[in-house]
Amino acid sequence: MRTLLNAIILSAFLIQPVFAAANNEDVFDAITSGLSPVSLRPGASDRPNHPVNRVPVSLSAAFTTSYTQNPTVVAALKNLDIAKGQVRAAGARPNPQFAMQYGFGTPFTEAIAGNTQQIGANQLIEMGGKRAARLRYARANYVLSEYQLADLRYDVRSAVRKAYAELAASEANIELVENQRALVERLSMLAESKFKAKKCDQLEVLQAKLALDQFETLRNTSYARLRQASIELDYLLGYDPERDLDVEDNGLFKLSTKRTELVPPPDQPMPPLERLLTQAATDRADLKSARQQVVTTTSAVKLAKAQAVPNVLLGSGYVFSTYKKSAHVRQQDGAYLNLNFDLPILYRQQGEIAAAKAANKQAQDQAAAMASHVEVDVRSAYAKIVAARANIAHYQKNLIPLALTVVRKAQDSYEKGNTDLGSAIVAQQQFQSTFSSYFDTVVNYQNAWADLETAIGTKIDF
Repeated sequence: MRTLLNAIILSAFLIQPVFAAANNEDVFDAITSGLSPVSLRPGASDRPNHPVNRVPVSLSAAFTTSYTQNPTVVAALKNLDIAKGQVRAAGARPNPQFAMQYGFGTPFTEAIAGNTQQIGANQLIEMGGKRAARLRYARANYVLSEYQLADLRYDVRSAVRKAYAELAASEANIELVENQRALVERLSMLAESKFKAKKCDQLEVLQAKLALDQFETLRNTSYARLRQASIELDYLLGYDPERDLDVEDNGLFKLSTKRTELVPPPDQPMPPLERLLTQAATDRADLKSARQQVVTTTSAVKLAKAQAVPNVLLGSGYVFSTYKKSAHVRQQDGAYLNLNFDLPILYRQQGEIAAAKAANKQAQDQAAAMASHVEVDVRSAYAKIVAARANIAHYQKNLIPLALTVVRKAQDSYEKGNTDLGSAIVAQQQFQSTFSSYFDTVVNYQNAWADLETAIGTKIDF
């Protein structure tokens, strides 16, 4: 059922050319000769996970919503605020220090050689360009946060794209199951007619009923898949998981070549591989992040070297005496200047500098590895698309028309009494198996196209 649930994608483009002779009628409708799938469906109360109030959503609207409401994106947005605060903190200058000494008692008021009172200020002066190095490092981190957010958003976009297609496929699968049931329903009615006319054994009636009743489990599974797909898309869009979503872009599931937002027609010319490789090297966000990491770690090396330069603590103030008049000593006053700094004799930030250089070299290696990985991703997705298009063409031209012919002839032959029910059921199963495999190929094409967009790092217009 995984195939049936996911693989409807692109059937609109691919089925119509094959069945043009059927005047664009649905394949199953043509076989079931007027049986209405709607009339064969059970009531809503008989269907577990059956949606009631569905909220329509377009693919473009889903993308826009996910950029701001996806839980992971919402959390990642805070990284920009953090990085912005770090830039502001990096540019801060040390505050001056106020210093005062005022004593009490005879050492300050009577002893001629006693202590004096003083009031002043100290200022830390950063040397070696520390503030500029901190700003460079913080700003590089802010740009890195922007690239990482863009990369996350594109990953979420890819997940939304696939979840939307899964939901659309789940919806279409319900119709597929109902139409297949209508196909077997006709066989069941033929078997009952033959049995009443004493042209077959009751065994054939029971066989037909068994084949028909098996669709009830398929129905339950189909609605469970639909619910699961809706829950997944709800999460990606930041919605309440109780909300049942309904895709608006369902043109892929009609027998028409209408352009949709999901994927291009498989017969549309592919962009040149070399152009896609060049585009990926320019636009892919995780590659930009890897390259920006090199810039960030280079700034970290410069900051570590700047930290090795000692800072200077400069202080100055006013000094005065507070002798009593009875001491017959005149008032004394003056000023002082302090200069303090570390002597870089025992340690000169060697550990921090070495660690920063190692991190920078690691970032360079990771950027080179990411560039190679990007090329592999693009080439791999491109190869999958080429293979899927070739398989789609084979299904269109050969396998699907043959499967359709076989199931029609098997039903006609059974109706005329030339074959038994088993042959008709086997033909129906072959027909279903062929379409399942075909839908797998269609899904592979859709996923390969999604993977190609992810590998490039930007939307491909079609």
